[in-house]
Amino acid sequence: MILNSKILGNHEKKILILHGLFGSLDNWLSIAKELSKYIQVHIIDLRNHGKSFHEKNHSYELMSFDLYNYINHFKIKKPIILGHSMGGKVAMSYALNYPDGLQKLIVVDIAPKNYINNYNKLINSLIRVEKSKISSRGQGKLILEQENIDFATIQFLLKNLYRDKKQLVFRFNLRAIKNSIDELMNFDFKNYIWEGQTFFIKGGDSKYILDSDLKLINNYFSNFSLVTIDGANHWVHYDQKEKFISSIKNLIT
Repeated sequence: MILNSKILGNHEKKILILHGLFGSLDNWLSIAKELSKYIQVHIIDLRNHGKSFHEKNHSYELMSFDLYNYINHFKIKKPIILGHSMGGKVAMSYALNYPDGLQKLIVVDIAPKNYINNYNKLINSLIRVEKSKISSRGQGKLILEQENIDFATIQFLLKNLYRDKKQLVFRFNLRAIKNSIDELMNFDFKNYIWEGQTFFIKGGDSKYILDSDLKLINNYFSNFSLVTIDGANHWVHYDQKEKFISSIKNLIT
């Protein structure tokens, strides 16, 4: 099965953009439109997200293989691959598994390390939303507010609701994500290395990439540079959109 995508621009050079956990290609549409003036952009729904296929298994090995199949399907040669958060780990795993399959790697606010799993409460809240068989986004918003989910996260999650018959359900596969969340928090590619040009973009206010992570990053990606965007937290491309686009333009041209 081939991942769902949206392709913008008609240039020889290509960039593939991978969203984070609970996201979709729609989160990147406005940025893709801007970048498509300079490069062909493929914004992609990862498995169990957006309009891509649902499978019970959800791992970085499988997601990087999905990406390999996508690239072969569209006969793309040496793309630039950009990934944010979970998508960044997919991009990294692809580079490590298929080192000849890309030109540059851009990783947004995530490191190749294990993170503490803080998602169980959120996942259980989302399961509660689905079990409530809501018919409007307002009802979903009310439930998530009762679960003390912050406003920005609620707005982000509600964009994933769509109508299935008489009720609203999430496009992402909650069961697969719940069963795989511990694995998604980890990153275990011992003895792998990619020597190609790699850029890590860090939000200046984010704690996802620490100074202490730089040695570990270098162990995997020996030719890496760190770009910090001030005034941005983990959702760098949302918090400082214009600065982010300007940075990406500099890296792809």
